[in-house]
Amino acid sequence: MGRFDGRVVAVTGGASGIGRAVCELFLRNGAKTAILDVDIELADEVIGKIGKDGENALVVECDITDETQVKEAFNEVVRELGRIDVLHVNAGIIMKKRYITELTLEHWNRIISINLTGAFLTAKYGIIQMQKQRRGSIIFTASNWAFVHEAGFSSYAASKGAIVSFARALALDHAKDNIRINIICPGDTNTPLMQRMLQWEKEGALEGHQPMLSPELQGQVATPEEIANLVLFLASDESSAMKGSVVIIDHGQTLGYGRGLSSRNQS
Repeated sequence: MGRFDGRVVAVTGGASGIGRAVCELFLRNGAKTAILDVDIELADEVIGKIGKDGENALVVECDITDETQVKEAFNEVVRELGRIDVLHVNAGIIMKKRYITELTLEHWNRIISINLTGAFLTAKYGIIQMQKQRRGSIIFTASNWAFVHEAGFSSYAASKGAIVSFARALALDHAKDNIRINIICPGDTNTPLMQRMLQWEKEGALEGHQPMLSPELQGQVATPEEIANLVLFLASDESSAMKGSVVIIDHGQTLGYGRGLSSRNQS
C-alpha cells in the first residue's frame, strides 16, 4: 500500500527539476499524478523512468499563462482521474541578470506572467475543484530569494515574494473550505534552471554574481528529491496543522547569506 493510494495529484512544471522529482515521488507512493507542462515529450520521459508506477500518470499539455489552457487542463485531470486532492503550483522561470535600468517591459512581463500570473490561474482552477470536494492541499513553490537577494534579479525576487503573500492570503480565504495552502522556498537546487545559471556564470553573463562555482563559496546544493520530500510532507495528513506556512529549505543559505552550508561527515 502506498502512502498516497487513492489520491490524485497535479503538478505544474512536472516534466523537469523539482516538479519532476515531485511527480516521481508521488507516483512511487501510489498517487495518480497529472504532469502538467508545456513540454509533453519531457513529461513522457518521467513516465518512462518511473516504470510500472507510471501507469498512474497522466500527461497534460498546459501553458499556465493561458487561462483557456489551464481551465481545460484541470477539466481533463478531473475527467480522467476523478478529482484533485493535491496541487503543486510549481512552474517558474528565471532570466539573465538585469538591473532595472536594463530591464525591459517584455522581460518583466515574461517573468510575472509565468511565475505569478501562472500561479494565479493554476490556483484558481485548483481551488474551484477542491471547493466541490470540500477538501484539498495546495503547495506553492516560491524561493528563498523572496527574503534574500542577489543583485540584478529584482523581477524574479518580485515574483517569488508575491507568491509568498498571495499564497498566504489564499490560505486565509480558503481554510473554511478545508483547503490547506502552504509555501516552500528552496535555495540552490540542482535543477535545469540552476544549470542554466551556471552556464551564464561561465559565459560571464552574471558579472558581480556570487559565484556558485567558487571553491571558497561552494556550499551544499539541494537535490530535487530533498525538495520533493518536503512537498510530500506538506501534502500529507501529517502536516494537518500547517496552514499558510512558509518553509525555507536551502541548506542554511539564508543564514549568511551565501551558498548553502556544507555538512561535515562525522567519523
